[in-house]
Amino acid sequence: MESRGRHPGIPAEADGHVLHGIESRDTYVLAECVADLWCAASALLELVPELDGGPGSPPRLGYLGESFGGGLGALALPWDDRFAAAQLTVPTFGNHPLRLTLPCTGSGESVRAYHREHPEVADVLRHFDAATAAAYLRVPTLTAPALFDPAVPPPGQFAVHNALAGPRELHVLQAGHFEHAGTPAEAEGLRKAREAFFGATLTR
Repeated sequence: MESRGRHPGIPAEADGHVLHGIESRDTYVLAECVADLWCAASALLELVPELDGGPGSPPRLGYLGESFGGGLGALALPWDDRFAAAQLTVPTFGNHPLRLTLPCTGSGESVRAYHREHPEVADVLRHFDAATAAAYLRVPTLTAPALFDPAVPPPGQFAVHNALAGPRELHVLQAGHFEHAGTPAEAEGLRKAREAFFGATLTR
């Protein structure tokens, strides 16, 4: 149900959600979103214990995140060794210093507007930069940034890929968050790349 996971007082709409608690790194909602991913991994391993290889065995969890989920994945996975591989599609939250200078149609625009009135928030955002976190992400990662994306500025997406510390695979999309004539073919190409990537990384 759409109401599941909602928390009283935290806006459900994207523009308000990304501003909740942004005044401090200790209260910013993105920290709780990252913690939710760790909790989800714990719940999954409890429900499907065979995914845990056990002592001395490699983890078998794979992560797939797109846009908001892509950025959260980059922020969460470096600090959780239960994940063996990841795919980050059009990831957001990459390179905040540059991101704050680039207009967009996504929730990042509300962060830009807040920053204009409260420039000190840049110090909070640096703790939630997906590109910075990616420099500590060492598991094999497939990224799918887009050359054009009205919602998530492409330079931030590519910054996440370029910062990755571990094995990385790049699958460039023509457009993200934007329907175009080639969308079905691109979606199919990404699906095939994903299957090949996870098939190779999670079965080693």
